[in-house]
Amino acid sequence: MWLGIDVGGTFTDAVIITGGKLVAVAKTPTTLDLLTGILNALDEVLTKVDAAAIRRVALSTTLVTNTLVEGRNDPVALLLMPGPGLDMTPLSPVTPWLLSGYVDHRGRETAPPRRGEVEIACRQLPADGVVAVAGKFSVRNPLPEATVAGWVRELAAPRHISLGSEMSGGLNFPRRMNSAYFNASVWRAYGRFASVMEEGLHQRKIKADVHILKGDGGTMPLAVAARMPVETIFTGPAASVLGIMALQTPVGDAISLDIGGTTTDIALWRNGLPLLAAAGARIQGFPTAVRSYWLRSVGIGGDSYVRRDGERLLVGPQRRGPAMAVGGEDPTVTDALRVTEAITYGDAAKARRAMAQVALPGQSLRATAEEILTVAIGEICRNIGDMMVEEAAAPVYRVEDIIHPVKFAPASLLGVGGGAPGLAPRVAASLAVACHTPRSAQVANAIGAAVARPTTQVTLRADTVQKCYVVPELGLRRELPNTHMSADAAWELAAKYLQERAGREGIAEAPGAVPWETERVLDEEFNVVRGFRTMGKIMTCRLQVKPGVLTAVNGGEGI
Repeated sequence: MWLGIDVGGTFTDAVIITGGKLVAVAKTPTTLDLLTGILNALDEVLTKVDAAAIRRVALSTTLVTNTLVEGRNDPVALLLMPGPGLDMTPLSPVTPWLLSGYVDHRGRETAPPRRGEVEIACRQLPADGVVAVAGKFSVRNPLPEATVAGWVRELAAPRHISLGSEMSGGLNFPRRMNSAYFNASVWRAYGRFASVMEEGLHQRKIKADVHILKGDGGTMPLAVAARMPVETIFTGPAASVLGIMALQTPVGDAISLDIGGTTTDIALWRNGLPLLAAAGARIQGFPTAVRSYWLRSVGIGGDSYVRRDGERLLVGPQRRGPAMAVGGEDPTVTDALRVTEAITYGDAAKARRAMAQVALPGQSLRATAEEILTVAIGEICRNIGDMMVEEAAAPVYRVEDIIHPVKFAPASLLGVGGGAPGLAPRVAASLAVACHTPRSAQVANAIGAAVARPTTQVTLRADTVQKCYVVPELGLRRELPNTHMSADAAWELAAKYLQERAGREGIAEAPGAVPWETERVLDEEFNVVRGFRTMGKIMTCRLQVKPGVLTAVNGGEGI
């Protein structure tokens, strides 16, 4: 049995899946203390199954997002080795300590870091603090970062150090720098959560592998995420994408909506796969190297607060509680859906009283409800249109794409989440596309978490002229076993290190699941030419365990 738990803005859902079938569901209110809500959902779903039969637990939580939004993240000492060039201070979340030390674009150390500068910085570090270290071109040679981190551990004994080279194997110094900063800033909060979560599972006698969802749709073991907690940001939208994959993968170009109580998350799909953010997610406006799906969150949900500003009708983005139809105190989108009979959820008389609060003089309650839905659907459609414009304007890198451009032309819309039955068909009608709402769509996010595939990746860059290769995610720089290495041999070496990293992180194939597969994310090969002669090659291979779902899921009737 697999257990999936998703923490949403309104509800925390838990599901049990066995043999590709949904056998148990729990839905409880999300609490201010996220852990309490998670354990409440866990306890409810455990009344329907034997805890001893659970073999895998996967979580989708807003913990990291909420920690950053609420300003509860730790202050971070950011130590940078930027080398010559652009001043990084305006591009970083805090004022950094600038250190000597520089690695060039080939990974050659042209200036070593200086211990004395690190000693001065360490005198200013708070006791029991956290640190981030990042250097330009560190993915070409991670050793200077490791040297500085070693000095910091010796001189200041911080609780945690995040390294930029471990955040990503790709170039883009500002993104790696910001990723290391945010990773360190949420490390302590995540550690507390993981510790209590493990204790809660232990008390309930659940002996299972525990994973947490990442923004790119993969999972990592809870203990591994303690080193890389920033990877768990934006897991809610990722869970909805995976839930759709498991329940009903779109065909061709499509749009998916995860309509919750507070927000609607929009994703675009091409050939059955969701589009990824091109370079990485943005956190608090800062670009990072955190891989995630390309999603947009709109402040429209079933519980969106409805009010008037003069004669102007405003819908969302605030949520002030549940709909009046179910005992709330303020009018919401759900009340409008109930009055138009788009849903049968809630008390119709209370929903009509909600409409009376925002109706204009002489306006019927039905017309008021239709006006609310028109505003809400218009906002969702406007954001979908903006995403389609951005997709069309995205740069292309292949001649084939320039000669034969492929326009994104959605033919269907899939809706999941509690608000999907009422809103998704109307959005689809406005876009003139077919609408699909899978069975068990209201708990699609928890389903997505339960069946998400464990993933990890490595980047290997081999330079046959310098006779070395690096694997930045593992902090390795070693001599080449063969100076005449071929591309095939480089991929074989990358596969070896991917297996090694997967083993270190405890990533194993889930019992009863489709065996996991790898995919090549980046494949580059350049000749090094000197004096009209080819001296060697530079090859870059990025290999990952492919994100996706472990199995398709048959949503149960009435669940």
